Amino acid sequence: MTSAPWCSHYDAGVPPTLEPYPSRTLIDFLADAARDRPSDPALLFKGATVTYAQLERLSDACAAAFAAIGVKRGDRVALLLPNCPQFFIAQFGAWKLGAIVAPLNPIYTEHELEGPLRDHGIETIVTLTRFYARVKRVQPRTSIKRVVATNIKDYFPPHLKLLFTLFREKKDGDRVALAPGDHDLVHLLLVNRGHTRPAAAVSPDDP
Repeated sequence: MTSAPWCSHYDAGVPPTLEPYPSRTLIDFLADAARDRPSDPALLFKGATVTYAQLERLSDACAAAFAAIGVKRGDRVALLLPNCPQFFIAQFGAWKLGAIVAPLNPIYTEHELEGPLRDHGIETIVTLTRFYARVKRVQPRTSIKRVVATNIKDYFPPHLKLLFTLFREKKDGDRVALAPGDHDLVHLLLVNRGHTRPAAAVSPDDP
């Protein structure tokens, strides 16, 4: 096999490929890190830290929560979230069930949001509360059955959470009342903390 032209720029001793690749997924690597380096930071967000052990526990709780509300292997779970801890918690939670994560651009208009939700038969969406009204307006024209909302402040450090609650939350549209039947992510994680998530064998060949 001929090396690609960019390989000539690699440092001495760096191989052109890491093959054979291990038959492992990011779920496995997270479990390794949670076991071997539990207190190391996995996520840094607005001055707060989520460790590998915390991310493992939270995503386990999320997997159990998703299963409890009806998500199963092969289902698509849409994430209408910016870069925040909730994205990773929901992503790993869905993966641990064998569900397929469908990230959506948070700046999508209603029209842009409707297409992928409808065309791919997505029934579950995790959204920031700031986008909740947009999701609810689109929901009747899609197959969405389960809406899970999360506030951007949920993983802020305490002092920032207080300031945000006092001065920004209502003004920025993050304080919302959920419709009956919709779910709050923090509550779902709390009530499913410590629950055993359904066993789902996930391999690198899974979608």
